Amino acid sequence: MVLSDRCIRNEVKQGRIIVEPFDDSCVQPASLDIHLARSFQVFEYWKYPHYIDLRQPLDTLSREVEIDDIDYFSLQPSHFVLGSTMEHITIPNDIMGRLEGKSSLGRVGLLIHATAGYIDPGWKGTLTLELYNVAPMPIHLYPGMKISQISFHRLTTPAELPYGSPELGSKYLDQVGPTPTRYYQERGQPQLMSLSDIKLSSSKKAHQTKGNELRQWLLGSEFQGNIKKLAEALEAPTTTVANWIYTGAKPSLKYRARIFSLTKLSSYASDSTDNTLNLDIAANK
Repeated sequence: MVLSDRCIRNEVKQGRIIVEPFDDSCVQPASLDIHLARSFQVFEYWKYPHYIDLRQPLDTLSREVEIDDIDYFSLQPSHFVLGSTMEHITIPNDIMGRLEGKSSLGRVGLLIHATAGYIDPGWKGTLTLELYNVAPMPIHLYPGMKISQISFHRLTTPAELPYGSPELGSKYLDQVGPTPTRYYQERGQPQLMSLSDIKLSSSKKAHQTKGNELRQWLLGSEFQGNIKKLAEALEAPTTTVANWIYTGAKPSLKYRARIFSLTKLSSYASDSTDNTLNLDIAANK
């Protein structure tokens, strides 16, 4: 059931749907207009590595650009950027949302989402917009302009596991601003490998088990699945750490000692030889 304007106002009044800031004049017959924030994530396709590997962290794939309230962002033809809503939105466990473009903007060739039009029950945060210009000329985007609209749909029953539940491994809860992809945190990442990749030798399978164990620890740690932060804590290259987790590459003795010191995972526990190395590392820090 799609909520009408009357129902939307009632849900907001009761504090079940939270929209900050909320402007009552933006309530439409069966939707709510939302506004464009001032920050954008711009893809730097001219920089290395010049491709998108969905098994790796992609934090360096784009950079954030922020514009003033009186300025504008010029979205060039056939260009794709990430934007964000000004509004921080919270949805209860028995309601989901649909993000839709505005007709007036669609008529000049502006698409506001590529696929991410679904807002889960239990969602909290700003919404990342996938902005694409299909027009033959640039489109100027202004902070605070009405950029899209949300319709709200009541579920038949409250969701058993709303967005943010630990079992789901939700990647974007409480996000603020245009947030780059965190697809590399998907639990099913090994499915991206080809059949030849999956046919591992027995020794490599053992290394893969260690990698999976480290990945599970990372998802539940203070780093919240962020490989880049783990790499910084271990003083190791980000690509090296990603290889340990996703390809089963074996860390060197030096890094095994550091991993064990940080995670206390038994599979990385040092033997007598490693203990000596661990002491040397500790002494050199």
